[in-house]
This record gives sequence, C-alpha cells and structure tokens, in this order.
Amino acid sequence: MTPNLTEISMQASSPLLGVMRSALSMALLGQSKLTRDILSLEGMSGLKYRHFINNLVGELNDTSYLEVGSWAGSTLCSAIYGNSVRATAIDNWSQFGGPKEIFLSNLERFRTPKAYVNFIENDFRNVDYSSIGPFKIYLFDGPHEEIDQYDGLQLPLPCLEEEFVFIVDDWNWTAVRDGTFSAIVKSNLTVKYGLEIRTTLDGSHPDNAMQNSDWHNGYFISVLSKS
Repeated sequence: MTPNLTEISMQASSPLLGVMRSALSMALLGQSKLTRDILSLEGMSGLKYRHFINNLVGELNDTSYLEVGSWAGSTLCSAIYGNSVRATAIDNWSQFGGPKEIFLSNLERFRTPKAYVNFIENDFRNVDYSSIGPFKIYLFDGPHEEIDQYDGLQLPLPCLEEEFVFIVDDWNWTAVRDGTFSAIVKSNLTVKYGLEIRTTLDGSHPDNAMQNSDWHNGYFISVLSKS
C-alpha cells in the first residue's frame, strides 16, 4: 500500500516544528547527505526514514541523539553521517541474529569526523539513564510488546531534554501504539507535534520492508514536552 502519513497534533509554540517539517519534506524528495552505500545497508529502516533522520540531525547541528535497538546500525549510521552530533546507542544484540560485529563494522565505515558515538551493550531496562544525556532526539526500536513500549519511553525520561523528538519504529502494530500512548499520558507529556506513518492498516508487517522500502513497518515521529 501507499504509506499513510497523518499529522495528529500540532502546536506552533515549538521551534522544533519547522525543523521537523523541513527534514521530512526533504526526505519525501529523497534528499539528504546519505550515500548510496548507506541507503543500501541491510537494516530495519526504510529509505525515506534514513533520509529524514539524517536531515533532522543535520538541521539541529551539534545535537544529541539516543537510540535503543541498533541491530546492524542502519539508523545510527544514517543519523550521524556527515553531521555534528553526540550519539549513544543501546543494544544487547539478543534478537534477530544479534549482528554486533556487523554493527561495529558499519559504524567504523560510516562515522564521520564530527560524530562522537558511544554504545552501551545492555538491556535497555538495566541502563542508568540519570548518568547519560541529555538528549534532544530519541529513537526507540527495542522489543515491541505493549509493556516494552511503555518502559521504552518512561524509563529514559531522566536523560531526555525538556522538549525532545521521540521516534518509534514498527508503528503498524497495535501493541506499539498502545504502549506508547499509555506512556505519554501517564508520564504527563505534551504532544506538540505528532506524525503517524502506517505502511499497513491491518496490523500486518508489510511485504516490502527494510532497505527495500520507504518507511519499513511504520513510524511515529513526535515532539514531546515534559511541561
């Protein structure tokens, strides 16, 4: 199906909104600093998402980026390539073949001089989030049961800025959406901007996915505020 993009909330008070929409507009045109090699990396992210995250990190400049669930590194490499950024990736490589060595190889290949990258090899629930950060951009792509999604937003809050970009993968799935919205409500977060991208509408995984797709298994891209 043609990806369904729906803006679900907008408030004009956030300076991040213009940056988000600019990064998205460029991504929809297939524009970013990414090379063909990065776009062809095997990984659980679509091509337009890779363009988007590269644009977003680049436009925020000297920003900070946190990622839970890196797998082979396609999203991390897309975020940092050609950008000035302080990034932290968290993964224990316990799922989907655990390609840690491929991740490290891709990171070494595509990390550019102004990208500082740290990775924490641990279950995301065991990380001391008060000791890292603060981060402006946060992608959660860990395990995707409803409680995982809830914990994936609630636990890292101490290391996230007062207003931050929050991104969730696999948005096609009901448990992902329910856990995320529950965490937003119970953590008293304000949604200043929300974009839902669905690549199926029946809860299924799309046939065309990963690097062969635009938006893989769907995304929620948002600006959240703690106040």
